[in-house]
Amino acid sequence: MGKDDDNFAAVDDITDLGEDSADLMDLRVDYAFKLFFAVGDGPTRLISLLNAIFENKQIPRVITELTITNPNIERKEIDDKLSVLDISAKLSDGTSINIEMHLYENVEIKFKTIRSWARIYGEELAVGQEYHEQKLVICLSLMDGDLPDAESKPIKKIHALFHVMERDTHELLTPDMELHFVNMRRFVKAIEQMGGSIEDCDEFTRWLIFINHKVIANKETVEKACSKEEMKEAMKTLARLSADKTKRHAYQRRLDELHSYNKILRQIADKDAVIAEWQGIAADKDAALADKDAEIAALRALLGQEQ
Repeated sequence: MGKDDDNFAAVDDITDLGEDSADLMDLRVDYAFKLFFAVGDGPTRLISLLNAIFENKQIPRVITELTITNPNIERKEIDDKLSVLDISAKLSDGTSINIEMHLYENVEIKFKTIRSWARIYGEELAVGQEYHEQKLVICLSLMDGDLPDAESKPIKKIHALFHVMERDTHELLTPDMELHFVNMRRFVKAIEQMGGSIEDCDEFTRWLIFINHKVIANKETVEKACSKEEMKEAMKTLARLSADKTKRHAYQRRLDELHSYNKILRQIADKDAVIAEWQGIAADKDAALADKDAEIAALRALLGQEQ
């Protein structure tokens, strides 16, 4: 251990995510998420999270090992302030998995997820390999907000899973596309509505509570869900990572970037709303003028007939 070892003196005594969680990194920030689930012994925790997600959709897939294919947590382009620090992994059977954490406000996340799937799927086919030998590509997006459908209406599911299938019969065209979207904001709202009544919850719920513990007001709920030994160990690991000054600095820089980006998006949205309002007013005025022009034209026509 390094010079910050003294910061870890009380870490092993942490037994809950209540008052002790104030200084922990927010795992909804993609830097912290990747650091926690992809670096060091993170893949073990990632396996547990992924298995919980698959089990939540009754998918008969159990991961026992995986390899992180992009362990670097630094951005390739220093000026690219919105580059997603995703996690890409490969299973022993060749299946590719891409996980993205989206804390920033972006209504086009579904299109980014589809593009990520298409990019990975397009890169997977080796020279001389038959198309039917293409391996499954799974994309998982954890979102801090609603996923809009094709008509821009919010999809009200916490965990939505999409495949390519026939419209009427729902026959699956291919299992190679598997897109998961997890709405963390709806999850937190549902958890808060339950009060402190969580007792024997499943792993999917445990992990989502752990990931979102910063924004869950009822800390009793958090403590109950994270009382399992696996979650206690995960909490200690998060505390150690949060106490690392270098990692903490990188985390804070990323958090500041996200806040700045979201502020810009909100300003743009406010301006767009004002512009739309004025356009509506202008359209109403144009319609009123058109009505008056029509009345004048009708009056002139009537006067012309009388003459």
